Amino acid sequence: MEINIEFKSSKTNNLIQGRFIKATNFEEKSPLIFMLTGDGPKGSKSSSWTNMPPKLAKKGISSFLFDFEGLGYSAGSRKKLSLSLGISNLRDAMSEIKSQEWIDFERIGCFASSFGAAVILSCPEIANDLAVLGLKSPASFLADAYYNELSFQEFETWREEGYSSINGYNFEIFIDSLEYNVFSSAKKINTPTFITQGDKDEIVPFQQTIFLYECLKSKKKALRIFKKGNHGYSIANHWEEMATYFVDSFSQNL
Repeated sequence: MEINIEFKSSKTNNLIQGRFIKATNFEEKSPLIFMLTGDGPKGSKSSSWTNMPPKLAKKGISSFLFDFEGLGYSAGSRKKLSLSLGISNLRDAMSEIKSQEWIDFERIGCFASSFGAAVILSCPEIANDLAVLGLKSPASFLADAYYNELSFQEFETWREEGYSSINGYNFEIFIDSLEYNVFSSAKKINTPTFITQGDKDEIVPFQQTIFLYECLKSKKKALRIFKKGNHGYSIANHWEEMATYFVDSFSQNL
């Protein structure tokens, strides 16, 4: 069963759209995985995010998706979607989750990708309240991800003009990302954490995920490396293998 909700951003007053996908085979209260997308314009409209909830539902796990401002179904301007704004959106979304009486608050986890992973990793106080954390190609140093999407000349144009038509962002979001040290935040996170990364990821440098893994305080953590894997897990059967890995990890830890 799908429940559509909307709530206002406490930072901008823009309307944020979200949806709960309730599993039907839980006894009293349901475990939940909330999902944090990357910064692609489609947000939760992307097939990656429409395909995960049914897989979790088969395990008796409900899902919650919402779109960061300017993505997918949510209002706002994507060119202004900074890490700071993403963090604010997450805090607002957590209030919505906590208002749902049918959720088992002892069994909540997070599945976050790229930009979304940077958001949850920057909030160790939220991460440490979770039962499990899943990170898909986490952008541990978001500035590098922005840089890697452009040529050097395109980056220089972005820096000089303040806006890039290539990535669709104001340069202010790049500066904002430099205010955060995700590796330092990770040292405060002790939640069981499962990570995947393609060793040929063209956006997130592979070594960053290894650095992140070493920084995590979690006693229970695992890193699955996809050989010749890219950022979109579009090689061979990588997407299905990645999805199965996370669904199994969530099921075993909720």
